[in-house]
Amino acid sequence: MKKWILLFLLLILFFLPKQKILAKENNFCSVYFTFIGCPNCAVTDPVVLIKWPKKYPNLVIIEYGWKGGDWKSINSRFFGEYASIYKTQAAVPQFVISKNNIKLGRIDVPKAENDIKKTKSNPCPLIDKSIPFENLDLNKLPAFPKIWANERVLIKLNRNEWLFQWNGKNPPRTTGKEIFTQKELKELLFTENIFEKLENKAFNIVQPQKAEFSGIAFPGSDFIPYAEFENAIKINLSKKPETPLQEKIKPKKEKKSEKKTSFLEQKEKAITLPLIGKIETEKFSLPILTFLIAIADGFNPCAFFVLTFLLASLVGLAGARKKILLVGTIFVFFSALFYFLFMSVLFNVFQLGKKIVILTIIAGLIAIFAGIVNIKDYFFFQKGISLTLPKSRKEKFIQKVKNLSLTKSVWALITSTTIIAATVNIYELLCTFGFPMVYTRILTLRNLSSLQYYLYLIFYNLVYVLPLGVIVLIFTFTLGKKTFSQIWVRRLKLISGFMILFLGLILILKPKLLESALTAFSALLGAIIISGIVILIDSLYRKKKESA
Repeated sequence: MKKWILLFLLLILFFLPKQKILAKENNFCSVYFTFIGCPNCAVTDPVVLIKWPKKYPNLVIIEYGWKGGDWKSINSRFFGEYASIYKTQAAVPQFVISKNNIKLGRIDVPKAENDIKKTKSNPCPLIDKSIPFENLDLNKLPAFPKIWANERVLIKLNRNEWLFQWNGKNPPRTTGKEIFTQKELKELLFTENIFEKLENKAFNIVQPQKAEFSGIAFPGSDFIPYAEFENAIKINLSKKPETPLQEKIKPKKEKKSEKKTSFLEQKEKAITLPLIGKIETEKFSLPILTFLIAIADGFNPCAFFVLTFLLASLVGLAGARKKILLVGTIFVFFSALFYFLFMSVLFNVFQLGKKIVILTIIAGLIAIFAGIVNIKDYFFFQKGISLTLPKSRKEKFIQKVKNLSLTKSVWALITSTTIIAATVNIYELLCTFGFPMVYTRILTLRNLSSLQYYLYLIFYNLVYVLPLGVIVLIFTFTLGKKTFSQIWVRRLKLISGFMILFLGLILILKPKLLESALTAFSALLGAIIISGIVILIDSLYRKKKESA
């Protein structure tokens, strides 16, 4: 017991320092469209581009603007393509948080502040995908955006050349030869000491440019139609000079072997399935992630043991098949119901503390602890700390099942099964406690509506009980010829232990990775492979020991 407590404390000490690094990555990124000469934009521009970046230090706004009437400009053409893909009106001002959350017009755009307040982080809603700002490749940003953050601005001049403007002390007069990296350029927007980032770097000191807004300064008004900065430097991300993007986008006769790469021809990543047709993979990331974690969670060794024992007690009764199907269905229903209620409570706890990043660390540590205990149970089953049905409760459960087998009335059978399922399922939560902990935390990191959150929880629980439903059907048709032995309980605990451990580590070290279904699939596959190797080595060792 002391060893496990010591290990848990060591894990806390090891992982908590990571928090300072993770906090820097929690940027709320958005895209804003406006044009000079738009009266409604004149109202929203100063609020969005000046007031909000000053008020919210983690806010990043990628602004695309152009002069009114210039509909052939690159930014204007890009907006047309963007609006078409996002299925939104080609009207400004427009503030894009995600495909499902777009604020349009002078009344609606200021309401985006509520999302900025409530949501800790948000990926940049680009034309082809959404990506966290820290992973954004600035060179690949189409057209000519301005990136506003922390009362500073980055202005794209061409593919690799950027203008960085800020207020405060003048930059050093001498510059080095080291070229800025993508990461270093983005860090200029948030670093406290800009001069440290400029040291030994190659840049040119230039005159600051006024970042124009959409309104007109009438005599006597307080409105200023531009943002003005004290300092400006020109930065090149490449050693080779780049051809301006205006020249690159001019129509040219292309060779057959050449492939167009203009942002105007970019298409969303999609797959085509027979009979179903085209499916946008970006939209299906969370559903697939939900399915993978839920199906892994569904192989709950405690639930399997309880259900098989419960159904086995009914095999010898008259009308066994009907009773097995009835009792099994009730048990599966209450497994889903109680798990849903439990996950809803977890979800709401995380939702209330959405901005408290330490909750992610706590969830990760609990998942790691649960994973380690489950792995331990493979080697030392129910010895020491064990996330299984306690022996005292198991004896009471066995007695209740015996009484159940003696029940003759159908309604008494339903009532007794309901009571057993309700009590036993509370203890079953211990077996795979880490999965709901990890998943509900992942869910709160997504920007969804309340209805969508609970629909995902319902979907998770429907997938979770699929393996239990299969067991009920197997028992119904085979009348208990297939049973679930203790060796399989141990093996499933080993696999689930490794997967919970991996997901817990990812949740602490790099939670952004859990936005991809590939992460959950990799964790599941890795857990199965490693568990398979462990089981094989253990089986060979036991056979060798028995033969000796």
